[in-house]
Amino acid sequence: MRWLPVLFLIPLLTSGCFVFEELDKGMEIMDAHTPKKVKEQEEAEAAKLANGEKPPTYAQSVGSWFQNAKSLAPREQTASDDPMVKCTAQGRMLFTKRSDCLARGGSPG
Repeated sequence: MRWLPVLFLIPLLTSGCFVFEELDKGMEIMDAHTPKKVKEQEEAEAAKLANGEKPPTYAQSVGSWFQNAKSLAPREQTASDDPMVKCTAQGRMLFTKRSDCLARGGSPG
């Protein structure tokens, strides 16, 4: 029984303030992407180009994109990726998307 209060007190003291740290990091990210900061960055880039500095090469641009990429997942499907087809399934003719037809065990035609 003596250990019960200690067991409850240890997690409270060792947890730290990670929630506040994450909130601070989020605020810094939000501040970096405000219209005012973006405009300042664009003006700085324009000033560099006006001073005669070369713009970044294609390889440098792509490299910087990969450093800031949030996801490497493929793009979302559009309507043209999954067209409507005539589907023969279970002896019936249906008009569905191609993926739905295949999922039902039908043959798109």
